[in-house]
Amino acid sequence: MIRPDITAYDPGAEVAKHEAELEEIMPLYHYTSAAGLHGIIASRSLWTSHYRFLNDTSEFQHGWKIVIEALDRRGAEIRELSSLAWETIALFRQHSDEIHGFVGSLTSKGDLLSQWRGYNRGQGFSIGFNADWLLKNAAAQGFDITPVLYDPESQRAAADGAVTLLIDRLLEGTDEPEGARAQVKTWWSHALKTALVLKNGHFQEERERRLVWVGVSWPAGLKTRFSPAGLVPYRACQFNKVVINNAATHPNNCGIEEIIIGPALAHQQTCAVDALLASHSMRLTIKRSAIPYLAD
Repeated sequence: MIRPDITAYDPGAEVAKHEAELEEIMPLYHYTSAAGLHGIIASRSLWTSHYRFLNDTSEFQHGWKIVIEALDRRGAEIRELSSLAWETIALFRQHSDEIHGFVGSLTSKGDLLSQWRGYNRGQGFSIGFNADWLLKNAAAQGFDITPVLYDPESQRAAADGAVTLLIDRLLEGTDEPEGARAQVKTWWSHALKTALVLKNGHFQEERERRLVWVGVSWPAGLKTRFSPAGLVPYRACQFNKVVINNAATHPNNCGIEEIIIGPALAHQQTCAVDALLASHSMRLTIKRSAIPYLAD
């Protein structure tokens, strides 16, 4: 039978190693605009966008190519185990729209020039979360927080690990006539999840962690937002679902430890952020970026 824990697959041993490091990172940061900061504080949530609507669509294509190459390397082995499984893989490669993934960006670097440039040319904000708080809230809603892999060797190992998982499941067999097809459908979400955390090495400076949810249908709580390019499907990850009594921050802050004001924003924005927090009964550290950048 299909193992029920397949949805908990962690893409690769390298990721598992970095997950241990993630526990030690305090805090994790999310860069956003003024409108984004206002919405995040008001809703106590981070919005994760559908992967097909990422600003740079080549991000996903980079990882997906690595996963497909790993799949093709062991294609003969899969075909020998189950021709039905391989036929289903071929079908999904042509029509995989029913698998949906949502992605949000986090990083261990809260005051990074490349990030400020990417978010309103230094006129944005960096929100620092207690990592343990955020991890527990994400897990309670079916999200993973996974370190992005930049090294080609680690990326290939993660992709190979995903394919090995499928082969192991096929070797176990199933009593269901269409079991192999169901296994591939369930596994396909892991192939997508793996691809979403493989990124070109030129972006390694970002040290990104991705907040990811993947499923075989549209998720509960699905919403859409406006963007300059049109509508974007998104799923909110609430960070007020799980309260950690011994957290470093006050429970009412919902795991937020600090807010860093972008280097190109006026000094009175410190007062404005304080007012925003006070209006939601939150008190936490407010800092200004230490980078001397006034926008290009």
